[in-house]
Amino acid sequence: MGRLARFTRFVSSACLLVLAALPPGLVLAAEEAAKHEEPGIINLNVTLLIQAVNFLILIALLSRFLFTPLTKFLQERSAGIEKALAEAKLAREAAAKAQEEHRAQVLATQREAAALREQAQRDVEAERQRLLKASRDEAQRLTAEARAAIEAETKRARATLREEVVNLSLAAAERLLGRSLTGDDQKRLAEQYVRDLGGKN
Repeated sequence: MGRLARFTRFVSSACLLVLAALPPGLVLAAEEAAKHEEPGIINLNVTLLIQAVNFLILIALLSRFLFTPLTKFLQERSAGIEKALAEAKLAREAAAKAQEEHRAQVLATQREAAALREQAQRDVEAERQRLLKASRDEAQRLTAEARAAIEAETKRARATLREEVVNLSLAAAERLLGRSLTGDDQKRLAEQYVRDLGGKN
């Protein structure tokens, strides 16, 4: 708006210069004609001609120094506004695109997190099953070892018990018979007693 005010002042100064540059005789003739003009609706005289010339000069000056720069200024202003609107539109589109990309990235991150949670749950379940199987296998192994140890101990106990029973039986037989048994007798009695025990079991 500062340029518009400068143009207005320039046009006013130009008009004053034009009026000052008019020949003094023309101005005096206009004044003299004005003294002698007769009243009427339209009086065609030198004053009217001077006013018409002044008006045309003013129009020309306004057109050259005011309307043309003002039109150019308004066009530049309109172009600036259109450029600003275009830039704002591009900025909105860029912001919308960035927001959409951010939303897509958030969704992708959420999907990835869900996949990682599911994988972690599967891994935990697989580890739990592995530990359960290992525990069952270990329990079965310990049970089998304990059963084998018990069976072995039972066999040793039975063998020891049979040996003791045979020895006691042989001692009792010797006392009953009143004599010492030979090795063959002891062997025969032991085998007979073992057979008897085996038949009872």
